Amino acid sequence: MRLKEWFALRGPNYVGQRAAILLDRYSLAPAKAIARADRCVTTLAEHGCAPTFPTPGRIVERYGRFVRHLQDAGAEIAVHGYDHLDLRTYPPARASEQLIRAAKAFERCGIQVHGFRCPYLSCNDELLDALPEGLFAYSSNQAIWCDAMPSTGASNASTIFDTLRQFYRPRSAQDTVCAPWMRFGMVEIPVCVPDDLQLHDGLYLGPEEIAKVWNQVLKQTHRRGELFNLQFHPELASLCEQSFVVILQEARRLQPQVWIARLCDISSWWREKSGFAVNISRTPAGLHLSFTCSDRATILVRGLGAFGSESLWSGSYYQLRSQELDVPAEPRPFVGLPADAPKQTVSFLRNQGYVLDTGETATRCGTYIDAGTLARLTSEVALIDYIEAAT
Repeated sequence: MRLKEWFALRGPNYVGQRAAILLDRYSLAPAKAIARADRCVTTLAEHGCAPTFPTPGRIVERYGRFVRHLQDAGAEIAVHGYDHLDLRTYPPARASEQLIRAAKAFERCGIQVHGFRCPYLSCNDELLDALPEGLFAYSSNQAIWCDAMPSTGASNASTIFDTLRQFYRPRSAQDTVCAPWMRFGMVEIPVCVPDDLQLHDGLYLGPEEIAKVWNQVLKQTHRRGELFNLQFHPELASLCEQSFVVILQEARRLQPQVWIARLCDISSWWREKSGFAVNISRTPAGLHLSFTCSDRATILVRGLGAFGSESLWSGSYYQLRSQELDVPAEPRPFVGLPADAPKQTVSFLRNQGYVLDTGETATRCGTYIDAGTLARLTSEVALIDYIEAAT
């Protein structure tokens, strides 16, 4: 990428502001950054949290001993390119070489390789397709914009706020479910924005105000049963320390419980979950459901009455304590779809955990979504809301 193009993407105001900020936060020696990252890991550990630090391969090679120290302390180190470059501006082969080179640097330095996040979330399908199969278990690059802005909104936004939003290219949480999915053989773990740079450097918010924004995102994602993948930058870890503590304390109070995990743990769980299945067989009294899943699975049911082996989960949902269940044959307690329903819709709903029926018996399901209704439900959120509102 030529310097002229690089500068044009950012503009003089962004470049000048970020340069001054970075010089102040990092200085010319690594001592500030090392102390800040070390304190961040220690503080989060005191509250039962281990972070994932996306880190460029060049930094890992230069400071391998310290990065191994962070890993030994419980942090996950994710690939963040070899250099901190906007990979979207490079041809796929060259962009993928940045990630491959970084993964090799990690291995040489004794750092486990699980997944990656591109600088500026600058990942696209062409890059994912160019990566060697099996190099990464997960990608965490798709931004989801959560509308939790303070009352002043974007009226106080600086150039940094607007430029970062252009870089991140987020989907809206009003339309998109914030949950992992499989993408090019990897688990895609979406990222929630606005992040710390947007809130502090872009909107000039302090720790208390940042905590309020993140708390709104936490409550929204929890209410919807989704993922809150909080993106922050180590350069602001000290300033955001109070915000982290507030949000972790709030997460501990929520019911159903919030799982606080690293990205590698989420990726591992999502792959484990993808192997779960339900076997449906007929009995003289109706249907017998046998769930194939690990002990970590949570099986939720609603609208089936009491069976004596369930406990209230949330709202109208109950947690089934057994992996076997007998239910009446009619109506079938599944979500029915037409046989020619879009593959993307079928995959999405299965990914959310719904038991689907796309066969001849689909119209006999308690919830059946015909082709016309599917066509009107134009977003993931609208589709989920329709199913959840059905009785």
